[in-house]
Amino acid sequence: MPSKKPQMTIRIEEDEYKYLEDWAAREFLSVPQLAKVIVKRAIAENKKSQQVKSP
Repeated sequence: MPSKKPQMTIRIEEDEYKYLEDWAAREFLSVPQLAKVIVKRAIAENKKSQQVKSP
């Protein structure tokens, strides 16, 4: 059954994709899996920084 989770598409430069491929291989992940990890970490970091800024 297909996931009901939202999806997104991004376009990046070929050299950036190659870097992600190499990074993903070192982590034993696919590029989409690595991208998900990167996005989740960025969201968590942003949420944390927003809490610090709030009075």
